[in-house]
Amino acid sequence: MRTPLVSICCIAYNHAQFIRKCLDGFLLQQTDFPIEILIHDDCSTDGTTEIIREYEAKYPDLIFPLYEEENQYQQGKSAEIDFYNYRRARGKYIAYCEGDDYWTDPLKLQKQVDFMEANPEYSVCWHRSKQFFVENGEYIEDKCTAVLKGKDGVDIDLNTYFSQWYTQPLTMVFRREVLDESWRKQYKLYRDEHELYHLLKKGKGYLFAFEGGVY
Repeated sequence: MRTPLVSICCIAYNHAQFIRKCLDGFLLQQTDFPIEILIHDDCSTDGTTEIIREYEAKYPDLIFPLYEEENQYQQGKSAEIDFYNYRRARGKYIAYCEGDDYWTDPLKLQKQVDFMEANPEYSVCWHRSKQFFVENGEYIEDKCTAVLKGKDGVDIDLNTYFSQWYTQPLTMVFRREVLDESWRKQYKLYRDEHELYHLLKKGKGYLFAFEGGVY
């Protein structure tokens, strides 16, 4: 088996309503490089685990789940959840997506990785996404129009990042080599905002104008 260039890292807990869309979005990807799909299922109780096992059986050389027998979040390990996948990732890049989000653009990974390969000064990149509200079935646009200003993409630095929430974790691709587990130990509650802050301290960020997923 070839070493993957990208490790897709997915955390799941009671996401039965969306996990098929999430996994199908991974399998939808058209790339000229190998990938691996790492899933951490935190002891789901709603059928999520069984759905993941179904996909694992179909794609045993692509999908590598980690099934918890006890819920780690409830044991106070919320800051570690993402790192269960990160620690076993083999890819040069990590693409992130939680089990209740999903990707819609089959070239999402190819576009982002091509950019990252050509621009080593960037540590992370994102793209646009829609938000879906389960209660009323409504989709709404993101808030990226103002910062993109009709361009194909723009740089995102710390000042831009903290001025407006332009990004969503499901759109993120970053370099694994810059990831440092000590980051999470600096905070009582480690969240994606902290991770993105540290990624942007390690290199430049880029926001693509294409829409590639649903939150």
